[in-house]
Amino acid sequence: MDGIIAAMYRLLLTALFLAVATSQHAHSARIGVVMDGDEPAAPLTAERLDAAGIEVRHDVVYGEMPGVDAERLRLDLYTPAQRGPEERLPILLYLHGGGWFAGDKTQSFLQPLAFVPQGFVYASANYRLGPAATVAEMAQSAADAAGWLVRNAEEFGGDPHQLFLIGHSAGAHLVSLLGTNATFLEEASVDLASVRGVVSLDTAVYDLPKLLAETDVDFYQMVFGTTRDVEEVSPWHHVRYDAAHPPFLIFYSEGRPAALSQTIPFAQRLRDAGHSATAVEAIGRSHGALNAYLGTEGDRSTRQIVGFLRRQANASDYAETTLKTELVPSPLEYSVLRPGPAFLPDGGADALPILLFLHGGNGDRRWLASNRRLFERAWEAGLLPPVVVATPSAASLGYYMDYHDGSEMWTTLLAGEFPRLVAERHGGDPERVAIAGYSMGGVGALRVSFKNPEAFVAAAGMAAGIEPALAFDELPAWYEGWKGPRLGDRFGTPVDAAFWAENNPASIASAHPERLRDSGLAILVECGAEDQFHNHIGNEFLHRVLTEQRIPHEYRLVHGEAHVPIAPERMLATFEFLGRALDGPSQAKRVARTRYDTLLAPMQAMGPPESTPEPPK
Repeated sequence: MDGIIAAMYRLLLTALFLAVATSQHAHSARIGVVMDGDEPAAPLTAERLDAAGIEVRHDVVYGEMPGVDAERLRLDLYTPAQRGPEERLPILLYLHGGGWFAGDKTQSFLQPLAFVPQGFVYASANYRLGPAATVAEMAQSAADAAGWLVRNAEEFGGDPHQLFLIGHSAGAHLVSLLGTNATFLEEASVDLASVRGVVSLDTAVYDLPKLLAETDVDFYQMVFGTTRDVEEVSPWHHVRYDAAHPPFLIFYSEGRPAALSQTIPFAQRLRDAGHSATAVEAIGRSHGALNAYLGTEGDRSTRQIVGFLRRQANASDYAETTLKTELVPSPLEYSVLRPGPAFLPDGGADALPILLFLHGGNGDRRWLASNRRLFERAWEAGLLPPVVVATPSAASLGYYMDYHDGSEMWTTLLAGEFPRLVAERHGGDPERVAIAGYSMGGVGALRVSFKNPEAFVAAAGMAAGIEPALAFDELPAWYEGWKGPRLGDRFGTPVDAAFWAENNPASIASAHPERLRDSGLAILVECGAEDQFHNHIGNEFLHRVLTEQRIPHEYRLVHGEAHVPIAPERMLATFEFLGRALDGPSQAKRVARTRYDTLLAPMQAMGPPESTPEPPK
């Protein structure tokens, strides 16, 4: 009997909430459709869209699922009627409110009129609702809508690397979840790095366990449950220091304490983790009116959102493309990132320096997309001047070298043909080229630049896989297990010891110190002191060799840091080093010389580098 009563109670709560939600929806619809500022306005008719130069496709199917109402897996797509054939516009995806149990994509009201003329493709999507769907399933269907937009972007002129999310009420919770818990987007084959910004319109659900513990409203328990599983759909619990969370613009309506008490701490949590988050009170707007008035003339929230979207969209331009070459397997895939108008006050008429940033083992060109916001942070902070950044997709463990059998010539490519092509295609300066990389890319950057120091202004190796010896037969015994994965057949079978030395950065520096000194190449060697692959031993060895050979360089051993994940501050510090070199090699050389002179005496007192360094016990 108690179970029956409890079930009836839950049904009553559901019915009551749906009635309230439907009433609020209807009230919002009346406001949104009939108001344009303080004057009566027509609803969002076909005629009004035509007058604004907007085309619409209603009820686009973005997914199919047995047993799921097909209407819940559809979206409306609004695009500019006039655009260039090669033009790619940022995509803005809207998720409606309705308390996870109600609502519809038509609740976007007048928003297309605000955002499409500003140069955006706008989509309003339905998603699965409770009680038939769990909140996680709702989030997944919303992510599937984003996946459809990204996959089909070329068809409607969208930019798959410029996706923005906006949601109201329950939709605000869902877009905040997608912007923090990458699992849902990954399931839809969307990289979180493609999400360039999140606009959250007045939800009270960010820290869900805290909300459930403090609220007396049974509805939240009914929607989310009370188990630890709620953390899966709690945005607060997915904010990470090392994640590529997009910038957030978070609104809370006037006079709604529940939203205020969750919004301010969530925004602060994002900022504490190194991400951008702005909380805004929508003065004079109730919960429903905040959404209903978006797109109306003179609406303050609309202006703030448009400004936020434009700033993020104009921060940088990212593209993925290919080139044909005879030096490595062709076509070679690569990505390129250019600073946008926000960082090019003169319009970018002058050719920009080029930075080749090489990804690590088992990575590819998408490394650059994942770190796009770090480059934007460096530009914004003035750590790095405007540069063209390019990342080629290299062989899984190719180490960016010219292979012993001549089948792949990565060093030759990166020292000549590739930067010249980047300059020609993407507005770079072939006379100002820096090279950097992480892990496999770190040793690649040092190898390429040490063999061709005149081709580069600067080189930075982060957590580089440096072999700690000057001769192959001097590699320490503990290194034996690394030889297979690190050497493969690229050095010959069996290993050609002379060829190995010709491609080992420490051996190159030891054999040709005058060339490195005379070239003026600015050098950074950087590694975490607790590197899981013992790379700090090889980096320390290289530092000792460079010091012994009086080759100016900067060396950073970062205590408490492992190989992965890498702290954003390490990347930003590397960008600062590269910025000094690209702004003026003489400045970088002066700084390196000062640090070198300070370290020289104590380093010389330690004697030459050990030939057989051992890892810590």
